[in-house]
Amino acid sequence: MEPNTFSTNPDPIQPEDFSRPLDAQAPGPIEPGPLDDSSQSLAGPPFYQNPPGVTLEQLARAKERVRLVKPMEEAFPFFGGISLLFGIMFAFCLYKNPCGITYPLFTAFACLTGVVVCRKLQVPIKKDSWALIAFALLTGISVWRTADQFLIALDGIALVLTGCIFALHQFYDDRTWNIGKYLSSIFLYLCRSLGALPFPFRHTRDYLKNQDNRLVKQLPLFLGGFLAALPLLAVIVALLGQADAIFSDLTSRIFHGILRPSVLFGVIFRVVFATLSLYCLVCSCLLRHIPQENAAKKKAGPAAVIAGLFMITLVYVIFSLIQIVYLFLGRGTLPEGYTYSGYARQGFFQLLAVAFLNLVMVLCCLKYIRPHPAVNLLLTLICTCTYIMIASACWRMTLYVNEYHLSYLRVLVLWFLAMAAVLMAGVTWLIHHPAFPLFRYSLAVVMVFYLALAFSRPDAVIARDYVDHMEGDTFCADDFYYLYSLGADAAPALKYLTDNYSIDSTFSREEMEDRLDNYYLIKAYPCPAELTFRTYNLSFAKAKKLFPGP
Repeated sequence: MEPNTFSTNPDPIQPEDFSRPLDAQAPGPIEPGPLDDSSQSLAGPPFYQNPPGVTLEQLARAKERVRLVKPMEEAFPFFGGISLLFGIMFAFCLYKNPCGITYPLFTAFACLTGVVVCRKLQVPIKKDSWALIAFALLTGISVWRTADQFLIALDGIALVLTGCIFALHQFYDDRTWNIGKYLSSIFLYLCRSLGALPFPFRHTRDYLKNQDNRLVKQLPLFLGGFLAALPLLAVIVALLGQADAIFSDLTSRIFHGILRPSVLFGVIFRVVFATLSLYCLVCSCLLRHIPQENAAKKKAGPAAVIAGLFMITLVYVIFSLIQIVYLFLGRGTLPEGYTYSGYARQGFFQLLAVAFLNLVMVLCCLKYIRPHPAVNLLLTLICTCTYIMIASACWRMTLYVNEYHLSYLRVLVLWFLAMAAVLMAGVTWLIHHPAFPLFRYSLAVVMVFYLALAFSRPDAVIARDYVDHMEGDTFCADDFYYLYSLGADAAPALKYLTDNYSIDSTFSREEMEDRLDNYYLIKAYPCPAELTFRTYNLSFAKAKKLFPGP
């Protein structure tokens, strides 16, 4: 056997080798080792391997995320500053103030922030975006005009959704998006913004690390000195408070009103939350995780659908003929024990549910079934029958209102029926014009109808309708307590009732005055009872003026 020719005593490493960089010590470039099937990573020297559990694809994806948000990192003073200002405005305008005059002020500032951020990122404001901004501003104004807590909560949800639609519309080509695509994109956009949470902290760290500004580097010293001076400041304030009564009263108001731990925590939490939210939402826009185009899906054949739609349409036609003959025309013989008024008031919510199912069914057929003349004809008949069902439901609800007056639920139902009729017109048009932008049409319809609902203030409409339909010149306890149970928007109608109608024998004036003395405080909860430059609300101010209390 031939002896081993490899040296068993290689040249020892010289001390000067440790002074050179690692790459300089290698005689040549180190090539990656073979691919290890078990780990799917590059085998080789330990210092050239990926971090444990991280693949090359994950590293490339992380690097791409950093590249996409690079504009925010390079302009961090602007984006960090405007995010912090957004958080401060959010806390100032909305802290324990859900419906004050600062609500439309914050809405206007949020709209301005969106426009400024887009222009900083060189994203032009699209024409449709101005309609979204106008809707947001009007919604903010409607909050200041009402005391309806349910409507105020809906306004908040509407503004959040409007902001999401504005961001998606600005940063994506959404011309071919349908309703389902937009709803899923909004959900994905909000979820992806949570994944962008590390970016504001990372950008802040890198910005402070790269600053040569002496003031920035000494910021921890300033904070340490501020915290160290707090005990001495407390002693000085206490001594000066004992020396002067006016100064004592001023400091007492400040420390018990503004500097309470619960108040400080609430304000700081809202500032931090709104600051991080805006920064992460902008990062989510730049990351562009949402596919631009709708995924092309193979549509099913129309044969089976035609058979099913034919059976459903036949039932709908029969039902619609019954509605026309018995309900609208009042002809025909009713089942035994039924009157026309009792028959008309039956089955309202079932009709509403069927109309909603028809809307979903038509949209699904248009999306998943290949176009065919027979399918289009049957879908058109279904839409026509849906209109008859909506008219039937509206007729039945009108009879309810004539008999029992308006209620909050009945107002919402009538509002929804009117909006559904207009939406159904767009769906019917889409059957014969596939390129029709249904989402934009639906969004415009919903915005117009929602603003009409918000500015109408349902409680005020209900109260006026109740007083207008009262008979005689007296009111009983039930009349008073019904109007009293409504929100502060109903205060003018309640005042009209107590001033222009006399009390019958079932109710005492002392009990009524006792209730009216506490009217404003009861209706203002959970909003602040004191009306200041932040918390001033038009509806609460009118209620306080009409019923000032003792």
